[in-house]
Order: sequence, then C-alpha cells, then structure tokens
Amino acid sequence: MFKLIERTAGILKKQNVENFDIYGVESSGFSVEVKKGSVEKVKTSIKKGVAIRVVVDGRLGFAYTTDVSDDGIRIAIECAKENAKMASQDEYSLSMPASATVDFPLYDESYPQIPVDRKVELALELEAKVMNFDRRIKRVRKASYGDAVTTVYYFNSNDHSFSYTTSSFSLSVLLAAEENGDSQMGWDYDVRRYFSELNVDLVAVRAAESALELLGAKPMKTKKLPVIFKNTVFAEIIEALSPVFLGNNVLRGKSLFADKLGFEVASHVFNLYDDPLQKGGIGSIPFDDEGTVTRKKAVIERGVLKNFLLDIYSARKLGMEPTGNGIRSSLSSLPQSGITNLVVESGALGLEELIKTPEEVLLVTDAMGIHTINPISGEFSIGISGIYYRDGEKVQPVSGMTVAGNLKELLTGITEVGRDQRWVGRVSSPSVLVKSLTVSGV
Repeated sequence: MFKLIERTAGILKKQNVENFDIYGVESSGFSVEVKKGSVEKVKTSIKKGVAIRVVVDGRLGFAYTTDVSDDGIRIAIECAKENAKMASQDEYSLSMPASATVDFPLYDESYPQIPVDRKVELALELEAKVMNFDRRIKRVRKASYGDAVTTVYYFNSNDHSFSYTTSSFSLSVLLAAEENGDSQMGWDYDVRRYFSELNVDLVAVRAAESALELLGAKPMKTKKLPVIFKNTVFAEIIEALSPVFLGNNVLRGKSLFADKLGFEVASHVFNLYDDPLQKGGIGSIPFDDEGTVTRKKAVIERGVLKNFLLDIYSARKLGMEPTGNGIRSSLSSLPQSGITNLVVESGALGLEELIKTPEEVLLVTDAMGIHTINPISGEFSIGISGIYYRDGEKVQPVSGMTVAGNLKELLTGITEVGRDQRWVGRVSSPSVLVKSLTVSGV
C-alpha cells in the first residue's frame, strides 16, 4: 500500500492541481454467529481503497476507488479533477507535517496468531454461559464474536504523510427470559482493542441480568420524579447529542448550541471531553482523517461549553483552530467534523449510592428512540424501561413508559455523576442522576 500511495502522489504531482491529499485504507475482519451450540454464520471481509481530494482553481474535487491498479488510480484522479470543475470556488487548506504520539499500542500484535477455532469457541462459550446462568433464560437469539484490523495511510501535497494500524475485538449476545407468562429481552456487548481483554463472563452476566431484572415489569402512573440514566443509556444519549458540537452543524445553524460557546449549557458537575488518546476507546487515533494531530479537548467543562469539534474547513470558516476532528464516515466520504472518543468524566458515587441519594428514583436501564432526539431544538421523547426505587429499595420493574423534555433541561438538571464508567461505541459514560423529569405511563 505504501508503494501505491507513492505512485498516486507521483501522478498527482505531475497534474495541474494546486493541492491534493490521498487517504488510503486496508482492512480485514472476521465474525461468527452461533445459535443452539452450532455455528450459524461466518463472515470474513477484506477491503482496500484510496480516496483523493484535489484543489484546482480554488475548487475542491473528490473521488475514491477500490480498484487500486494503476488504471483505477488514474481514473480516480481524473474523476476528482472533473468534479472540481463543478464545485464552487472557496479557500481550502491541507494539514502540514507534524508529529503525533499515542502512549499505548493501537494494534494487538497477537492478532495473526489467534486461531479461528478460538474465535468460534468464544462465541459458543458466551451462549453456553448465558443459558446456564438462570433457568428463566429460555433462548439465546444470537451470540457473536467479531474482530477487525484497519491500516490508514495518508499523504498530501505539503509532504505530510503517516500511517497507523488499529485493531478491535467484540462479543455480543441477545437473549430472552421468561417467567409467569412475561418475556423480556436482554442484550449486552463489549469491544476491546486487545483480544486478551475480552471477558465472556462479564458479557454473559450483564446480558442475563438486563432481562431478568425487568421480568414482571409494567407501567407506573405518570409522575415527576428524579431519574437515573444508567451508563449505557446515557452514553447513547450523549452519542445522539454529539452533532450539536460539530463544526459543520454549527456553520449550518443546525446545532442547539451554535451560539453558546463560553456559556453554561449543563450542570456544573458535568464534564465532557473529546479524547482520542484514551486506551479503552475504539476511536483513539494519532491523526484525524485529514492529517491534523489529535489531542484531548474539553467540550463541556464544569457545565460551560468550551469547544466545538472542528475539521480544517469548519475551523477556518468559524475563525478557529482545527481540533483534530476531521473524520471520514467511510472511504467514499469527505472528511467532516466528527467525534473521536467522547468521554463523560466520572464522579464519586457508585450506582447503588446514586440510587440511595433521592427518596424515590427511576433507574432507566433501557431506552428506545434515542436516535430521534432533535439536535437543533433539543426536544426528545423516548420510550424507557427500568426499575423504580424508594429509599434505596427496589419497588418494581417498569416498562411501557415515556420520558420527554429538552436536552438543555436534562443537562442542567444533572445533580450527580456516577463512577460506573462504560463504553458504548465511541462514547464512555457513567450513570447520571437528573433532579426531576416527567415520566409518562398510565
């Protein structure tokens, strides 16, 4: 791939272009799904491709190809130049040479030595542990293992170049528990950078308990009360909220916080960081996808909005400095502002302590419709399940409930942040206690 990037750069340097950059990706992956002690599905993937941006007469052109032959590269270059002719003139700049360091390995060197049989064994082991956990676990819909290795290559007309390789390993399980005619679904997953860190027991227990604790759940009467969003649920809320911090959305006026930089937007106990240097984060990278060095930066600090997350273009348009958040959603996409790892800073209290803090509280353990949260207005209405507590004691599991409101009120209403940190995708969060929300039921 190095030679391919060099050849592509050599061709571009002879073309009539002002600036260019080349983004190359090589990736491979393996996944297996099991059911009833047998392998249901095995999937392997190998991908390779190159994306090219060119600036011609102040116009940006873009093209990509998975045909990495010389002809495929030449065609992609010509397409990028043709596309530039149809673009509007603007000012574009590319990253300059820089050095970056990550103080932990992004790639698990043991990957090539992991036998396929061992990967299948992990999925089967996960299914078996779930089924043996409790007699009320009746079915495992799916148990799976997956892994992926990706190498990124970058070169631009400023002679800025780098490459790095990342790895990830995952386990997931979906199950059903039944008792007295009631059925509840349970699910859990875990993603790690290193194979040795996968924990089958932990995933099995969390998945089983997530279903068992809701058996017999029913709606409560509508009421206003303190609400704890469990770590996994709040992580999903933060992910849905993340577009409000992105420079591209700020530019287009599609952000709830577009004019709130430097203002208080959350409770003073709430801190949120974009941190590409987190060892446990699958979004950890030394450079973003347009070559800017990444760094940890506060998004919200003690409730105050400190930074937007910016790629080079949105930073220039907003009169700010790039933050190392130029992210490509795929090879076929231009880099735009995006998250690396969003981390809600932990507090001092464990989940049990959070539950005992108010006289009564609803612990939300599962939510549906989080993706419908509006990042422009902040309005939300999501279906929830969970457990109602009084004086720290479990009263009843609940389901079929809805909590609605506005993200501004939710964030400013946070009174306590837990310490039970959990990763969900590229977001890490503990559980949080919100002073009061209206929960609708019967």
